[in-house]
Amino acid sequence: MSKFILLSLFILAACVEDKKTPEAALKSMIESRMGKIVTREDVLDQVTGQMKESLENMSDEDFSKFADLKNIDRNSFKVLSKSCQEKKCFVTYSVAYTTNTDGKPSFTSEVKKIAEILNIDGKWLISDVSNIKTYHESLEPINPLE
Repeated sequence: MSKFILLSLFILAACVEDKKTPEAALKSMIESRMGKIVTREDVLDQVTGQMKESLENMSDEDFSKFADLKNIDRNSFKVLSKSCQEKKCFVTYSVAYTTNTDGKPSFTSEVKKIAEILNIDGKWLISDVSNIKTYHESLEPINPLE
């Protein structure tokens, strides 16, 4: 019985993602927002620098638009490359997602970005994100008259 408990704890420990890497911090930020509405405090805990300043200065109306991703379903997250120094990493990644309208998928999208991630007091925080390329595909005909 004790071997089973020990094995279970080992497997559980192996499955817990190490949040002490830049990739894990980035993935955590993305997963914490997809399909949800987040609070300003939740987002501010994961960012620093220019991004933190921008979010702090954002009006409540603009932040509510930024925070409302309840109609978005994440399809994939891939780290394409990374370049790290001791306290700073640049991670190029892609996120694919589906946008739902009235409960059914209406668009699929893939976005490629570069994130600057800094190690502040042993915790990786996102400092800046810039877009490289965005691709949208409509799953239904687009009516320009609507």
